[in-house]
Amino acid sequence: MGTVYLGESPEGQQVAIKVINSEYSQHEQFRMRFRREADAAQRVRRFCTAAVIEAALDGDQLYVVTEYVAGPNLEDAVQSGGPLRGSSLDALAVGVATALTAIHGAGVVHRDLKPSNVLLSPVGPRVIDFGIARALDTLSGITGTGEIVGTPRYMAPEVLRGEPVSPACDVFSWGCLMAFAASGQAPFGGEAVAAVVYQVLNTEPSLEGMDPALRELVTYAIAKDPRNRPTSQQVLDHLVGRSAAPEQTVRSVQTVWQQSPPAVHQIQPTWQQNPPTLHQSQPTLQGTAQWPGAVPPGQHTGPGGAGPGHTGPGHTVTAVPAGRSTGRKKLIVGAAVAALVAVGGGSALYLSLAAGGPPANLDLLYQNDFTQTGSGWSGGTYDGSDNSGYAPEGYYAIDVDGDDSVLREKAPVPFATAPPATPDPSASPTPLLPARLLLGVDVGIRDGSTGLGEYGLFCRGEDTYEATRYEFLLDTAGNARIRKSVKSAGGELTKPVQVTLPKDGPVHLQAECSDTPDGVQLAMWVDGDRVQSFVDSNPLPSGEVGFIARVGEDGKAKLLTSFDNFTMHGAKDEAAAGKP
Repeated sequence: MGTVYLGESPEGQQVAIKVINSEYSQHEQFRMRFRREADAAQRVRRFCTAAVIEAALDGDQLYVVTEYVAGPNLEDAVQSGGPLRGSSLDALAVGVATALTAIHGAGVVHRDLKPSNVLLSPVGPRVIDFGIARALDTLSGITGTGEIVGTPRYMAPEVLRGEPVSPACDVFSWGCLMAFAASGQAPFGGEAVAAVVYQVLNTEPSLEGMDPALRELVTYAIAKDPRNRPTSQQVLDHLVGRSAAPEQTVRSVQTVWQQSPPAVHQIQPTWQQNPPTLHQSQPTLQGTAQWPGAVPPGQHTGPGGAGPGHTGPGHTVTAVPAGRSTGRKKLIVGAAVAALVAVGGGSALYLSLAAGGPPANLDLLYQNDFTQTGSGWSGGTYDGSDNSGYAPEGYYAIDVDGDDSVLREKAPVPFATAPPATPDPSASPTPLLPARLLLGVDVGIRDGSTGLGEYGLFCRGEDTYEATRYEFLLDTAGNARIRKSVKSAGGELTKPVQVTLPKDGPVHLQAECSDTPDGVQLAMWVDGDRVQSFVDSNPLPSGEVGFIARVGEDGKAKLLTSFDNFTMHGAKDEAAAGKP
């Protein structure tokens, strides 16, 4: 969709300049997509990719300037110098898994991970080209129905079937990429697109050239059922044998990489190929856990199997008592582990801070990226005359001032907050909101805002004039707090704490509402960092979810907010079972 030039910054730094072709940039739909994908990429830390130096997202000419990453892409390197072996292959596996951990922690799915999108830089592999990467909750909208976005040979089966994109899709692509790096051949053959798609959907992968430990992990990664794949964090933990901060893993990969680099390391990339377009952000590191299912392709039980190891229809695994090893050999990169041990103090500190990350392994129950009006929210098309609605730029706008000081928008989620008083036996029951919920949204302050205001997410709300709900709020002074309101009366559950907010651009706000034996667990994250937590022993009942903005009544403050990429995660089984 463009041309990439090798350039030089005023400081003498080599840069890559991606210039979008005019036939694309003249279309407003493409411009919206380009802008939104650049914003999504800002969440990803630059240690695993090529950092963005400058970007022109408006005007007649669209372009992005990134740092220049010296080195060939993996596809060219393997074609020129043959498959990777030994520590180079191990370091590639760890490096790309580290990148995916950061990418997924930032709430982004790459969607097109393939050999040509991995650069073999002098300090380790870099994952590039987020040209079609999207936020987790932006599957619908700009991408047309039935359109294949990505490279079929490295795409997960569920994507080829038109099912929602998730981080598990990138894990599948990681497994395919490792198979190519080890053998020089993609794991699924065929020349025509139809043949490739058939192979991915119906046949087992060809895995050659890797030792048994890595082969076993790749086998799990390429499982047809995404529920049986490990997460990117679990892949990384399995490779290095322990949890560690992505930055520390990067340093250890560099150690291995520089000791035994691929023989073709000095080949320069082809500048007409896919370029990097990434920014920097903060990921969330999740803890190690046995991934559900863990069933290699081709191993299953008969339909309806049950028992301690049963994980779903047609799949079974052996139950392992706590504290016992499964006997699975971990792939340990020797120099990598040594580097991790050497920085053990820093690692322990990072893990203690990261232990409070958002809940993992919850299903995506609802999402909206606001690129299309009429998707169930109360507002119409926003043109500035109303105080809320779908903005043409692809977000949901909420404006509040002294006359209309508070406005909340409930999400049109397809779940009931309580069972009907008189159920209709002939009607299909509406699932109830699950007991565990994780809400997420990208929220920003637009030009024209003045004075002090606050904005954020809410849960367990009532659809009445008298406000009852939990609120997870940021204010324009950079404070974060959790508030409880019961029939318009209440107050803070936590004292405000100062958080670092970007001067320009949105933040990724997440909020948890989960039942526990001690009450409802309330927690709040800003760009992946937990900033507030509280357990309310007198919990509100299940209720509505959505977002909110507020200023003082009869004051001069004016708050113009943008909400984008709203998501609700929870447990599908709980919702289907009707647990409140």
